[in-house]
Amino acid sequence: YGDYSTGLSTSWHATRDAPLTALQRDAFKQQMANAKAANAAHEAAKHAQAASVAATIWERATPAPADHAYLCRKNITAHGTRLHKAALVVPMREGATLYSLQFIDGDGNKRFLTGGRKRGCYYSIGHTGGAKALCIAEGFATGATIHQATGYLVAVAFDAGNLEPVAITLRAKFPNLPIILCADDDKDTVGNTGLTKATAAARAVNGRVAVPTFAGGA
Repeated sequence: YGDYSTGLSTSWHATRDAPLTALQRDAFKQQMANAKAANAAHEAAKHAQAASVAATIWERATPAPADHAYLCRKNITAHGTRLHKAALVVPMREGATLYSLQFIDGDGNKRFLTGGRKRGCYYSIGHTGGAKALCIAEGFATGATIHQATGYLVAVAFDAGNLEPVAITLRAKFPNLPIILCADDDKDTVGNTGLTKATAAARAVNGRVAVPTFAGGA
């Protein structure tokens, strides 16, 4: 079990006083297969419903204004995002398909569309034509800042746990493009999730890792 938002991943298993018989093992395997199939069907239905809601909200949303409080505070431009009920709306896609949305209010509070798919989804900033490198970052503001500073194509993965799935998806799409994982340096947290997950993602796609250097060593 695990938690995408923190990068937690661990295992647990029960112990038995006596081993299962062959018949019991077969029955248990079938039970697990049935449970996995039912869960997959439930997830697919939930994601499909969320994608439909996302499409409606995105279609009705208006272009994000340049003076939105979050954009001003982060000193970034809208980069194609939209506005819904005063919140910045960031689409979550894989390729051209919209699966979900992220909402960011003026204070920087973030939430995802209920039931929406996240794994492997991203938001692109920049153009693929003539791209010299592809940067992958966790948050929209970080991604926008990187693009504005470098001009590089950027993919926003939305959290640390999604860096590797997004990197793998985009490596398949761009087999020859250098990929740079732009890590959040969570140096004050146990295990430094941002750097750990970015490093693992880079290794999975033969990419590189960039780590921020803060003024004054902060």
